[in-house]
Amino acid sequence: MLAVTGNAVLMGVSGISAPIGWLLVPGVAGMSLRPRVSALVAGWASVLILTSVALPMVPGHRGDVWSLTSSGICLALMPGVSWLRQRARTSKRRGEPPSITDVGVGQVARPIVLATSRLPAELAVAVPVPGNGLRILIGMVMAESPDRRRCVREVERVFRTVAARPGVALSDVVAALEPVTRWYAPGGYISATLVHVSPAGATHVLRCGGPQILAISATTAGPDPMTYTVIDPGPGGPPLGLGAIRATACAVPDDARIVVLTTEYAFAHFHDYHDSVQQAVQVRNADLAAVQLLIGPATTTAGTSLAGPILILDPVT
Repeated sequence: MLAVTGNAVLMGVSGISAPIGWLLVPGVAGMSLRPRVSALVAGWASVLILTSVALPMVPGHRGDVWSLTSSGICLALMPGVSWLRQRARTSKRRGEPPSITDVGVGQVARPIVLATSRLPAELAVAVPVPGNGLRILIGMVMAESPDRRRCVREVERVFRTVAARPGVALSDVVAALEPVTRWYAPGGYISATLVHVSPAGATHVLRCGGPQILAISATTAGPDPMTYTVIDPGPGGPPLGLGAIRATACAVPDDARIVVLTTEYAFAHFHDYHDSVQQAVQVRNADLAAVQLLIGPATTTAGTSLAGPILILDPVT
């Protein structure tokens, strides 16, 4: 609003009456904002234009019918163009195929599937550790960040560098990621979970704002063929960027299927988180279980998937 008002004042003081001068700033601002905000910008620009015509204390917008009509049409189209741009971005994001990779092949004794929805805010990276198995990071950039893609890129780069060192613990990796997150996401944080799997399959997880981790195992009692156990109950450690260095790692069983998801998925399934996960991962194949979670009913108000990234660790073979 201030930019639009300032542009109108500048046009009046400069004596510019051409519609292009009065519409350039509102047009660029309106089409780059959300449709509702764009409508407000267009409405305010219309008020300023009509005021400059009705009260010509300084040279204002041209008052002839053709100039006013063309400006009115352009301002009326702004919210529609903004909506089309937003829809195009959403469609492009939906159209990107998910990625499902078995990252444990040749590295550790248990199958590990890492699946992503390829959303801009996702972190999903697996790093082999020479002689010490595999380390994995999954998470989501939450709240505001000046550039989510760059934040994800830099955090993953630091993770690859630090996590590949054999003598480094998960807590040391978190300590290296904390300042990077604060620098590239000063107004937000990263809800993440770090996993270390030894060559023999022994697994430790460290939650930095990540949701509860579930261990799914077969059972012969009760109506359900599989049952779940909550690993490391409670909220876990603080997210990256909000003091995650205080988080501690815990061991998870190697004879059950371990499901690691994101906080976004937990938010979407606030009332049925455990049941929705258990139902999705009952299939025997881990790849299919990941697909069930990726195409599940979790959606934002914009209609995009909240499932990924997803990490599924099957029992030690």
